Amino acid sequence: MSFPAALSLRGLESGNPAGRPHGHDFTAELVFESTTLVYPGVVVDDDMRTEIERHIADRLAFRDLDRLFDRPPTCEAIAEYLANWHWCSARPPGHARLVAVNVSTGAGDHGEIHLPASTGASA
Repeated sequence: MSFPAALSLRGLESGNPAGRPHGHDFTAELVFESTTLVYPGVVVDDDMRTEIERHIADRLAFRDLDRLFDRPPTCEAIAEYLANWHWCSARPPGHARLVAVNVSTGAGDHGEIHLPASTGASA
């Protein structure tokens, strides 16, 4: 899912335009794996996709990411935020597990988080 958001990069040399508030179009991709597919042969159903898209739209889109994060809002920080949100709050899919979150910008920045393998606990 793509979403626009604002940020500024702290700690840059005075006059660097990236140090001023500016916007980026971000793309977030949550990667799931499963040994079982649900009809009609997908890993993530429409309800789960809608939940993820709604969360991104409500919490990240058109926001000042500097106010949202307690560290610089890099692609890696956004990916980690989404992975943590999904782990702690999202409706578990039952048959699938989140294995990675990739976040990129139209400017070419990229960050990804790979989640550890399941600990064997049931969902």
